[in-house]
Amino acid sequence: MKPLTCISIDDNPLFTRKLEAFTEGLDWISIVDSYDNPIQGATAIVNTNPDVVFLDIEMPYIDGEYLVDWIKPRLESMEKKPRIIVISSVSEPPEELLANTEGFINKSTVTDPETLEASLKSILG
Repeated sequence: MKPLTCISIDDNPLFTRKLEAFTEGLDWISIVDSYDNPIQGATAIVNTNPDVVFLDIEMPYIDGEYLVDWIKPRLESMEKKPRIIVISSVSEPPEELLANTEGFINKSTVTDPETLEASLKSILG
């Protein structure tokens, strides 16, 4: 089975490296690119059409909520829409954001590859 392709958009390079390291051993999911700039990340979503997008909420310039609102109409024209998972340190993400994404993972719960994998499987099925 071909692994799900993922893009990570997060301004925290330490968390991005952690996410990449934790998914490295998983054969069903692969982070193909990471962006610390949400504008570049949004462009990559449209251009590369990944299976999954890991998205932080609190970022400079454009927050995750704005990015989802901006990209949502562009995703409508895609045959296969990426599934967006919010991964953030906020305790409760905005309800509207959750309504437009697949699910939420709190960064503090991403402590090891097994925990991350269990969270991803519960969201992605």
